[in-house]
Amino acid sequence: MWLKLPILFHYLAYGLIVASELEFPELFALPQDANPDISLRWGKIPLIDKHPEGFHFDNIEITPAAYRLSVPGVATYYVKEGQRIIIEPIEGVSMDLVRLYCLSNAFAALLHQRKKIPLHCAAVLKNDQLVMIFGDSGAGKSTTMAGLLKKGFLPFSDDVCVPVKDISGDWAFYSSYPMMKFWQSTIDMKELQLQPERKIRNDMDKFGVYFHDRFCRESKKPLAIFILKKSNRLEDPVLTAMKGMALFQELDRNAYRGEYLGAASLKKEHFDFFSSLSNQVPCYLLQRPESADSHEEVTQIISEELSKLQDA
Repeated sequence: MWLKLPILFHYLAYGLIVASELEFPELFALPQDANPDISLRWGKIPLIDKHPEGFHFDNIEITPAAYRLSVPGVATYYVKEGQRIIIEPIEGVSMDLVRLYCLSNAFAALLHQRKKIPLHCAAVLKNDQLVMIFGDSGAGKSTTMAGLLKKGFLPFSDDVCVPVKDISGDWAFYSSYPMMKFWQSTIDMKELQLQPERKIRNDMDKFGVYFHDRFCRESKKPLAIFILKKSNRLEDPVLTAMKGMALFQELDRNAYRGEYLGAASLKKEHFDFFSSLSNQVPCYLLQRPESADSHEEVTQIISEELSKLQDA
């Protein structure tokens, strides 16, 4: 039986202040007097009212105002109106697993309820501006991020950035939280001096690396977007500018938990966001050979293009 506990922890996550009964070593801790945007508690999961725009299945329900996800052997998560998360865990479950699904699925649903469309991308900082790196699993996002860190860039976010309009009306982005996830091969790169904190999951050779001491708490505007793709028709990496419908479709594919958007009634926000972002920032398709190790060439191409943009 999980007892009702007082709020013990305050954190910054996805640009929001979170008051939580669950301790999150992955998140950036704040003073106890921080004024929270959302609360996260243990509890019993309430029923969700049927909604014509939502969908309802045994393990997941989504409506514009409510969300429920049941992860077998882990926990059930409930998110309501972008303001609260309730977790009902399985007895004896690892808290690492409970946090894993909360930080991904539950927070994605909460952001959608707040009419925000987070992006699935890695991001680093160059001269206080964001360099955003998109790509499918295996395209090389993490390795490219590691290569840019070697060149002196600063970490911003490992795989999620949250949009917000700044005072000029342009899009800026908040980081998710100060943890990067790298495969063992990247951890072994001595020049990076990465200190893994723990395995992300027991069935994966991937590790979490914290950067709380360098975590950026403010939103930052993007300098450029790079979309990574593998190609079996290339011998060397090729960079091309992207615009129009092709760019819109690539950005659309990288909406974080994009499968939730329809049931969350975000069709208009979704179109407006990607249309305006594609007009605001230079975007590039960076294709690399599928069979060759071209990570150094990829990071060099990105560095050179960024230098041109900042010198322009």
